[in-house]
Amino acid sequence: MLNMNRATLVGHAGRDPEIRDLKNIGKAATFSLATTEKWTDREGRPGEATEWHRVVVYGPAVEPVSKMLRKGDAVMVEGRIATRDYRDREGNDRAITEIVVAGAQGTVNMLGGRRSQTADAGENPEAGDDPGGEPAAPANGEMPDAPE
Repeated sequence: MLNMNRATLVGHAGRDPEIRDLKNIGKAATFSLATTEKWTDREGRPGEATEWHRVVVYGPAVEPVSKMLRKGDAVMVEGRIATRDYRDREGNDRAITEIVVAGAQGTVNMLGGRRSQTADAGENPEAGDDPGGEPAAPANGEMPDAPE
């Protein structure tokens, strides 16, 4: 049976990437991505809805993402969807869904303008199934309701 877990999103960075060091395997970049759907209803009124996505980048793509991606930049992200559980500072159990950019199939493409580049995640053989080996939650353990 064929299985595939792949997400492709095109939107705008909601904040500058947050870079953090991982135990013995390099760095990770985390940023929010906004995708907006626009429409016109039957009465001709415009409407829109924005969905926020959390993106975590591992491997060689971290460096170009950290240097080139800034809040508001148009970006295309290709990776896998991952859901994980964590406990916040108050001891509450929480779940988070992320787009994980890692391995040969993960890419981040900065779109338009002079900074248009592609960052391939490349191979990270030490990472295994869970790149980074530690939760991608912010250091304070709390997840914001809306990105900055």
